[in-house]
Amino acid sequence: MKNRLKFGVFEGASFILVALCTQVFLNFPRIMLEDAGTAGWMLAVYISLIVYILVIIITRLYSPFGGMDLIDIAEAAGGKITKVLVGIIITIHFVSILALVLREFSEDLKIIALQVSPISYVTAFFAIGMLIGAYAGIVPIVRLCTLAVPVITLGYLIIIIGMFPYYDITRILPLFGNGLKNIFINGIQRISNYSGLIALFIIAPFLKTKENLNKVAYIGTAMAAVVLIISTFVYSIVVPYPISIVEFLPIYHLARIFYFGLFFQRIESIFIIIWVMAALLYLSAGLYMLAHIFRKTFNLRYYKPLLMPFTIILFTLSLMPQNLLSTIDIETQYFRRYAWMVTFAMVILLLIIARMRIKSGSVRNKKVIREKK
Repeated sequence: MKNRLKFGVFEGASFILVALCTQVFLNFPRIMLEDAGTAGWMLAVYISLIVYILVIIITRLYSPFGGMDLIDIAEAAGGKITKVLVGIIITIHFVSILALVLREFSEDLKIIALQVSPISYVTAFFAIGMLIGAYAGIVPIVRLCTLAVPVITLGYLIIIIGMFPYYDITRILPLFGNGLKNIFINGIQRISNYSGLIALFIIAPFLKTKENLNKVAYIGTAMAAVVLIISTFVYSIVVPYPISIVEFLPIYHLARIFYFGLFFQRIESIFIIIWVMAALLYLSAGLYMLAHIFRKTFNLRYYKPLLMPFTIILFTLSLMPQNLLSTIDIETQYFRRYAWMVTFAMVILLLIIARMRIKSGSVRNKKVIREKK
């Protein structure tokens, strides 16, 4: 990492917010309602609390590793073999989610705005956009996130506040929806919806201090939790269950029913703008981190030559599912249930092992030794 490539707390928190909250514009509220019924908002609160506790634990464990990312920590924990293994796991993780999200965004845009366009053309639009963004580098992406977040937030608030006449609090009854078991036991797997937090452990070296890392982790996670919870709750009290689990784009559905006099209608046009903006930022950041992790894992000098091959791979993989429904099924039933193993379980395990090796004096990584002293 070059020392000049740094950014602050607000920029980092905005980046994490984009990484976590893009799913609001896809299917997060519907997933919560599918699992917990009318208690979908409660499931969102539950997994958010668990994730916040895990973030606190991880940041405490991270304290001796200022200026190091997940690949550095993997090397400190188990040497080069562990470094390569962890790098491959993270690479597969990013390839999987980026290919799925690329297809989802493309299918959704085709359905709501570009009905006659072939899916390959729409996917190519997003693929080219994320390639250009990733080529610019992480700092421009993060700064664009900082500029875009207020705009996206404004559009989001217009939709949420505009739904006020349609609020019906009785729609969250019965209070515990599909049952306590589906919320508090089966629902715990849904912490995978916060899998975007793995980005935090990749951008760690770009933050100036470990105090900044902690602030970004706490502020970014808290803001994302508020957005995810409010989105699920508002969707629950506007659209009655079980109709709410039929709509494939919950927030877009809210935007479509928005009506405020004769001169303020068709608010879904705002949704499309902020949705495409968030999609391109998310995909660009994901492609950059994918290339960066691969470069660092195999000690390559540059990441930019990797961008085109990875873009082609993601484009090809994204077209493999038969349709939108099969893509959503793969994401919600597999990735969004088990991604926690990479984002939380693996990260915590690596940090514990690396700290143990520091205490035993077996770590040779100069960064770790210097930070410990």
